[in-house]
Amino acid sequence: MRILLSWLKDFVEIREAPEDLAHALTMAGLAVDAIDKHGRETVFEFDITSNRPDAMNHFGMAREISVLYSRSLKLPEIKFAESEEKASSRATVVIEDQESCIRYVGRVFEDVHVKESPKWMQKRLELCGIRALNIMADLTNYVLLETGQPTHAFDLDTLSENSIVVRRARPEETLMTLDGELRSLSPEHLAICDAHKPVALAGVMGGAPTQITTTTRNVLLEAAWFRPALIRNTSRHFKLFTEASHRFERGADWDATTWATDRIATLLRQTQSGTVLRGHIDCYPKTRKLPSIKLEKDRIQRQLGVKVSDKEVLAILEHLGFKPVSCTKGWQMQAISQRLDVEREIDLIEEIARIYGYEKIPATLPATGAAPATTPFASEEAKLRSGVQALGYDETIGFAFISSSEAEQFGSSKAVKIRNPLSNQWDVMRNSAVPTMLRALEWNLNRKQPSIRLAEFGRLYKKSGQNYKEPRILTLGASGLQQPLSWHEVPKAVDFYDLKADLTCLLEFFDPGNLRFSKKKLPGYYKPESASCISAGRTVLAYFGEINPTILRARKIRQPVLIAEVMLDPLYQKGLRKPFHRNFPKVPSSSRDFSLLVPENLSFDEILSSLGRMPHLANIEPIEIFYGKNVPEGFYSLLLRATWQRLQESFTDEEIKAFANQLLGALQSKLNIRQRT
Repeated sequence: MRILLSWLKDFVEIREAPEDLAHALTMAGLAVDAIDKHGRETVFEFDITSNRPDAMNHFGMAREISVLYSRSLKLPEIKFAESEEKASSRATVVIEDQESCIRYVGRVFEDVHVKESPKWMQKRLELCGIRALNIMADLTNYVLLETGQPTHAFDLDTLSENSIVVRRARPEETLMTLDGELRSLSPEHLAICDAHKPVALAGVMGGAPTQITTTTRNVLLEAAWFRPALIRNTSRHFKLFTEASHRFERGADWDATTWATDRIATLLRQTQSGTVLRGHIDCYPKTRKLPSIKLEKDRIQRQLGVKVSDKEVLAILEHLGFKPVSCTKGWQMQAISQRLDVEREIDLIEEIARIYGYEKIPATLPATGAAPATTPFASEEAKLRSGVQALGYDETIGFAFISSSEAEQFGSSKAVKIRNPLSNQWDVMRNSAVPTMLRALEWNLNRKQPSIRLAEFGRLYKKSGQNYKEPRILTLGASGLQQPLSWHEVPKAVDFYDLKADLTCLLEFFDPGNLRFSKKKLPGYYKPESASCISAGRTVLAYFGEINPTILRARKIRQPVLIAEVMLDPLYQKGLRKPFHRNFPKVPSSSRDFSLLVPENLSFDEILSSLGRMPHLANIEPIEIFYGKNVPEGFYSLLLRATWQRLQESFTDEEIKAFANQLLGALQSKLNIRQRT
């Protein structure tokens, strides 16, 4: 938002250099992104957070300066003459939806001359990024930038029965807005209507049929307060983002409505552009009561760790607009409508800290005699995190939000919807971490990082009946080369077996029992021939493999990507593997290779299970798999290496032969595996 230094000086004395003023405001939480010079004018570019709509105007920013430097604040001038005729005799206002519109204030102007606004006003508007149009449009924009209260002017003679009705739109009603678009309305939208039809989208944009033109002579000026969530949803539905909606959706000040209309009336009379009828049309069905807040002196020091004098506290609160009254242990005061973000004691303490100066608060550790409690599974996570780092994965932190389409494509359960999503790309809580990892890999690949390994420790969000669950998950992502390019090594792309080796290494930290690798019930986003599931008994511990190329092409990823999803909760429940001691063998081991014909439907896991516990069998591993000539149809050739070992004695040839015959006999009788000749 743009704020003019000369405009600020209308309300508060400023002696500081622009750079010093910008630093002070930034330290107080109102960040200045840039300072521009336009001739003799200084323009500040502010980045104001959404909880501070009170500062999204010149008077609100001047108030902040008056608080920071303990200077008096001058209110905008309110001084104008009214005619004898009452405004209420010329127009009526009715609020039907009193939950969505708390207050609606109208003022009536007659004998209006729709002309060009003064040059000084046009210059200020243009420096703030708003194009000058005519005196009525410019007055509403000027007061918006000055006070922060949005207003809107209707041509009173175009309103049916000179009436305003604030209600929900009816099905199939339409409105031609000021941008020339015909909008289809629904009961989800709050409309400003006359006796028969909508004439404006409440809090967002006015309608073309009632706009101010050069022939306008009588004007009804609107200032209101609308429910922020409703304006936000309407603005996003129609993709209409205006200066008014920007403020209404953050929470305007309902007590500023009469003040803003009076300010416009003052400027209207000063520019000799019309006559002001007597009084307001103030429709305020249910007076809004603000909560009372108690602030204890001891709590200030306890929270900030520094003593702020009572005099300083009172000065800060009074300059902010509060009216503190002394009571037991501190002060009592009412919340104020211009600062709806301040509703609790801790909010007041935060305001005191902000104005007092965070830089004045010393960095000290709180005194405590208790040892810090460890979080559940802290040792398991620390072990796993160190293992991930040792394997060369860089840790990343992903968003907890994904889109509905991604949740449907990658999730195994129904996604939890967000009531007020940031955008359509982040409208549900993630039920799968795969899209988050794909986005992180894509971001790196697009920035010329062709070889990347990432890991994320996070959570998924799932709903089961009326209960919500947040299971832990570790997601690994890899793409590109297995090792950095080197002149003495042939480049090799990371593949399924590299990821399998990494997962096996990580699972070695735990004690899950016998691990089983299978291709059953794999998620559809994996490439079937290059993916697997890891389970211990009936518990699934991980899915991993190469992502389907179709999905990668849709995301414009031009190289293979491998991802692993490790379910941490069942893994942590298994516990870390306990260290144990055993003696080293004093004699060498004995190995034998077996060339076998294995039925195609048999996995290596089934081969291991069939052997069970054989005496002195220390290890068994596959060396080579072969399909092709001299291998019968329905079989594959497997070169298997078995190793036997004792601690104290070596084996004789007869013993090894007996062990080999026992192994072959078990494979042949249980799995129809035979020795290849």
